Amino acid sequence: MHARSITLTAALIACAPYAWADTGVVDVYGSIVMNPLATHETVSVAADSGSFNFFNPDPTYVPLLDASTTSGVAAQITGSGYTASANTTLGSNHAYASASTMPGNVPSAGSFSGWYDQVTINGSVGTGTALFTVQLNGTVDVGALAGGLAYTLGTSSVHPSQLTSSLLAFSVLSTPLSWPMDAVNPIATYLLGASPYNDTSVLFSSAPIAPTIPSSPIGGIPALEDPSHLLGSDEGMGFPTYDLVLTPGAGQNVNVTLQGTLNFTYGESFYLLSGFGTSVVGDGLGLFCPFSISDTCTVPVKDGTGATTLDFSNSANLVSIGLPVGATASFASGTAYNVTAVPEPAEWLMLLAGLGLVGWRARRRS
Repeated sequence: MHARSITLTAALIACAPYAWADTGVVDVYGSIVMNPLATHETVSVAADSGSFNFFNPDPTYVPLLDASTTSGVAAQITGSGYTASANTTLGSNHAYASASTMPGNVPSAGSFSGWYDQVTINGSVGTGTALFTVQLNGTVDVGALAGGLAYTLGTSSVHPSQLTSSLLAFSVLSTPLSWPMDAVNPIATYLLGASPYNDTSVLFSSAPIAPTIPSSPIGGIPALEDPSHLLGSDEGMGFPTYDLVLTPGAGQNVNVTLQGTLNFTYGESFYLLSGFGTSVVGDGLGLFCPFSISDTCTVPVKDGTGATTLDFSNSANLVSIGLPVGATASFASGTAYNVTAVPEPAEWLMLLAGLGLVGWRARRRS
């Protein structure tokens, strides 16, 4: 398909985490001070993307932004026809974005909820495997505007402020406003698209293809999406694959249990990071076509009407961390995560063999 929505790109970029990684960072939003060597941190940000002059036809626009680095304290913005909010505690991300209309000089608006905590697992030697379970719950109304959601739980051996992105899109458009989640070791990820068209291929690709211009400064969700998931198009732009694409309709429930494993080394500390972003985009920039005079581009008629809302105010939640029997986890924050015992694979085999033996003996008795 040749036509791509530049507003979709703006939506994806708006899902990137706006978490300040440097102390005393000063940018168009002002100055927010954070300790780059903190062992644990939370950030909640709500913002529109009026500052991205790469897309914005009105560089004089003063963007809206509210940010909080205090656990449990929400960030929220309200613009002309749109609103966004986020709230974060260690172990829980909450994000919300909604818009019925958006000014032409504001490509998108969204929210980001992020946290990290330093972890050390003890109780044995060598390596082990941990199981993480995340519950993602929310309600989506898909109207006349496109939107997106991205979640990543991952780990890093270095401090989040020292992570660097391999994606030019992230470097150009997000730095220094983010922890580059594409640089973490992913445990669990989820990506959702909201399309105002019943034909999901209008905005969202379904088959991965390699980017034709790897240096293109436009990507999918650079800070939250695994680079291996990026898609390309005839314009050489990267677009990510999606776990779910929703079409027009109100009250669509999203209830997903995400699970992933982590191979760790006993006694070695690492950072556990979680990032969750939502965004909605307007129509101010419309559609564009590839730079070929032989191609044509017809803007499709939207099937959705009304507001588009991604309400994930009650999730995502890290509901459990399963460790090998006898292992214990120490968290720098002192947070009481739900840590349970999960047998190692070899122990599972022994357990199953034992159950089989018990069943065989019971049969012989009967």
